[in-house]
Amino acid sequence: MTTNLDLIQVYTEGIKAWFADEENGWVSASVVSKQQDAQKVKIVFQDDENADKEHVFEAKLVDIEKNKVTLPPLRNPPRMENTDDLTNLSYLNEPSVLNTIKTRYEEKNIYTYSGIVLIATNPFARVPLYEPEIIQKYSGSRRGELEPHLFAISEDAYRCMIRDNKNQTIIVSGESGAGKTVSAKYIMRYFATADDKEASGKEAKGESMTEVEEQILATNPIMEAFGNAKTTRNDNSSRFGKYIEIQFDNKRNIVGAKIKTYLLERSRLIFQPEIERNYHIFYQLCAGASESEKKELALKAWSEFHFLNQSGTGEIPGVDDAQEFRDTRTALNTIGIHEETQAEIFRLLAALLHLGNIEIGGRNDATLTEDEPSLVKATELLGLDTAGFRKWIVRKQIVTRSEKIITNLSPTQAQVVRDSVAKYVYANLFDWLVMVINSSLSCPNLDQIVNFIGVLDIYGFEHFKKNSFEQFCINYANEKLQQQFNQHVFKLEQEEYVREEIDWKFISFSDNQKCIEMIEAKMGILSLLDEESRLPSGSDQGFCNKLYQNFNATPQYADYFKKPRFSNDAFVVAHYAHDVQYEAEGFMDKNKDTVPEELLSLLQSSKSSFLSEMISTPTTAPSTPTTMEQAPKKAMNQAKKPTLGSIFKLSLINLMDTIGQTNVHYIRCIKPNEAKVAWIFQSNIVLSQLRACGVLETIRISCAGYPTRWTFQDFSDRYYSLVNFSVWDPKSNPDIKTICSEILDTNIKDKDKYQVGLTKIFFRAGQLAYMEKLRSDRLGECALLIQKNVRRFLARLRYTRVQKLTLMLQSIARKHAAKKEMELLRRERAAIVIQKNWRRFVERRKYLKTRHFIIQMQAVVRGAVARKRHAELKKTHAVVLIQKIARGWLARKKYQAIRNYIICIQTCVRRRHARRQLVVLRAEARSVSHLKEASYKLESRVVDLIDNLTQQREEKSRLKLKAIELENQVRSWIQKYDRLDQKAKDLEGVIGKPEQMKSSDGKDNWHQLRTQRDTLQMEYMSSLNKIKSQDKELMRLKEELLHQRDDVSRLRVASRNSKNLKKSNESDISELKNQISALKAATEYKLYVQQ
Repeated sequence: MTTNLDLIQVYTEGIKAWFADEENGWVSASVVSKQQDAQKVKIVFQDDENADKEHVFEAKLVDIEKNKVTLPPLRNPPRMENTDDLTNLSYLNEPSVLNTIKTRYEEKNIYTYSGIVLIATNPFARVPLYEPEIIQKYSGSRRGELEPHLFAISEDAYRCMIRDNKNQTIIVSGESGAGKTVSAKYIMRYFATADDKEASGKEAKGESMTEVEEQILATNPIMEAFGNAKTTRNDNSSRFGKYIEIQFDNKRNIVGAKIKTYLLERSRLIFQPEIERNYHIFYQLCAGASESEKKELALKAWSEFHFLNQSGTGEIPGVDDAQEFRDTRTALNTIGIHEETQAEIFRLLAALLHLGNIEIGGRNDATLTEDEPSLVKATELLGLDTAGFRKWIVRKQIVTRSEKIITNLSPTQAQVVRDSVAKYVYANLFDWLVMVINSSLSCPNLDQIVNFIGVLDIYGFEHFKKNSFEQFCINYANEKLQQQFNQHVFKLEQEEYVREEIDWKFISFSDNQKCIEMIEAKMGILSLLDEESRLPSGSDQGFCNKLYQNFNATPQYADYFKKPRFSNDAFVVAHYAHDVQYEAEGFMDKNKDTVPEELLSLLQSSKSSFLSEMISTPTTAPSTPTTMEQAPKKAMNQAKKPTLGSIFKLSLINLMDTIGQTNVHYIRCIKPNEAKVAWIFQSNIVLSQLRACGVLETIRISCAGYPTRWTFQDFSDRYYSLVNFSVWDPKSNPDIKTICSEILDTNIKDKDKYQVGLTKIFFRAGQLAYMEKLRSDRLGECALLIQKNVRRFLARLRYTRVQKLTLMLQSIARKHAAKKEMELLRRERAAIVIQKNWRRFVERRKYLKTRHFIIQMQAVVRGAVARKRHAELKKTHAVVLIQKIARGWLARKKYQAIRNYIICIQTCVRRRHARRQLVVLRAEARSVSHLKEASYKLESRVVDLIDNLTQQREEKSRLKLKAIELENQVRSWIQKYDRLDQKAKDLEGVIGKPEQMKSSDGKDNWHQLRTQRDTLQMEYMSSLNKIKSQDKELMRLKEELLHQRDDVSRLRVASRNSKNLKKSNESDISELKNQISALKAATEYKLYVQQ
């Protein structure tokens, strides 16, 4: 008989198991040692991640046998940890489920089956899993043929609808940010775009969709704009639940659709927590409206509206609100809402924004001026009377039997009234949109609708630091859905047992019926809340006190209702997933959430026909508890108004009835981390969601019955080694069932641990681990037997081979012993000769290598020294040249200064002598004789000047020729200098690589080149000296030429001064003038010719 004590034998060295961990949920560890006696067992495990950490399991055998102590959950083999269906795991337990989901997620596989449930883990990144080719790939395929996918669930629902002719429901659940809305959107897209390859009467879609299918897809941006908002957990969180029915005709073509909504979060309109946003449509309107619309509606930036700026967040990274607004408008056009109606919708939205900006003052009594800008604009857009609207914002009317009493409201009460009007208008607008969408999508001919597939996108279980009325309703809905889920799973288990015709007993499962009754029963939480809401003096505290009185004293609800230890205005409900504490503050207002009759009458009589018709139009899923009764019956109807809680309860009951009449498919969306980071998996967060969404409860129910199921073929293929060979000998063509029966009878004595069905064998939890242990032991025994015989055969074979080889080696060794000795002597002598020559050769090679190295080193050093010396010479020459030029310039500058000074002195002295001489010449010029004498002197002087000029012209010509010759010579020297400089550079390059200067015959030309270089350097220095001497000669000739030019200039001055000698005798002076003029002309002509 197999018991829990037998399972201890499975925990052998190397077996892996799981241990609870605060940080990671579960950690893996391997068995290191096991100690067991008659009373207790101790197993030591080593952590697989941290080798220094140990986990010790110690317990008494009695406690293990009575299930008081549970053995550590076993880990599956590595090849099974990536299975796409959790029910295929050998060890179906909580840590194995978590590890499989984590393993697949790390491999970028976001979908995993868990029996009938598809687990979808949000990647927080774009993945190529929803392309048109993927849709067509899953179309027509059976579940299990392809990888897990929500398209496979959609196709399975479609096939079930066709096969069973029964309506289907796909429930998409999960907490905020898990990806419910996106999953529902892709499911709708699949039904709208997939081709049915098997339906004969269905129309092929080709490249386009029908108008109804396009309208169905167009509802997504509309519902997201008006019903979704950014929260701390999700940038596009649905703040309402919706059930979409996709309607099919008898040919399985989509002919229409219908939407039902549940519990719109109206409080978000007037308040948003930090880093959250209001509904998307308001930000889209502020960002995407045209300039004319902004001017008409007085729209400003979102930060200037009170309903939008409370959280401080108005933008979502990566989201363009203006583009989203254009998409919303396009979707509205697609479903048939025209531009005029859209304009009215936007007027209402703008009016709500201005309504939130109305400033209400006062201390005790609320005050509001009629010219308040936001009030005027809001009433104008709503088409209301400003005075009347203002009056009933700050006042209220109490109707008694005999009179009507009007009292003032406090500022807080007035703000509550203002906000209730805004919430009422927005809730009616949302319901009206749903009604319009339904009227546009629904099939006009109801007889044409044969079946439908419903997609339920509903909020997941919520548990925050502060939980209010919205969280209570949401968790109430999840309680109902969890009960339906448990019952459905249990029903499937029973159906399979019946189908396989096995004996089974009732399986107990966690039934939350008591918790649901506590909420929705006649004296339940919702009923007590409605009762308190209808009392004139009802309060949140009174509601709490009623809960304490009603449930604390009721034993049947003791496990589900608790009073907080440190609070009198809160209560705790023990839900299936978690205990949640609800703060009673605000329950009354949110449950009633009614609009005063006076303001309601104003809204009904609005000048805006759209607003009045929208409020008066009945909807199938009302979001407001206000009734439309006439004024005379106000007092009587006041107590009969349905509250928000009762409306939600009724709609939820209807939803459960609808789901109960359909075949249900489940998709559980998982949020892998709180930071919304792509491909990051936080085990603790995922584990809490798995517990909340019912996946682990499904596994628990399965484990309570026969969780492990094997077909006969698979079972015999894996465990045939546990029986004798004669049972499964292939030659005898054994029966598969006979083999399986023999395996079971031989190894499992307790018949309660398994059941044999028609096609499968069902095992209790833990039996597979026991069978795996037996199989592992059997394979180990076989391996030992094979190893023993193989090792004996190999040892015998090796021994005979070694013996034969030894004899052969001995004979050969003795035969060649003498030869080896002689050969040794001969080789010894030869070795000495070889050693001598080899040592000589080694030493010679070493010497040549050392000599070559030294020569190279000398060459390098000498080259470096030469280059350094050459650089110093170049530097010295450059310094000398610079000094020469500088000193020459300073000497010329000093010479010019002294020369100019002397010339200045000479000029002054000569001018003084000339003046004195002029006086004498004037006196002498008065006599004719003196003039004649002067004429003769001047003539002789002119003749001398002419001779002088002739000589100077010849000298000048000769100097020009000499200067040209010197210039040519200098030019040739410069060219020669350039050639020498280039050759010197080439030689420097050669000097840097002395090893290249060796000729082919092995002789070194280095000294020859060095001698040529020294010779060229000496020629270069002598050429420089010659150039310097020629430069000096050229300078001297230039100076002589300048002196001669100065003499010519002085002669010209003297010839000009001779004109003044003409005063006394006019005839003689005229003659002398003529002679002087002739001489002057001749002199100037000669000077001109010479120049």
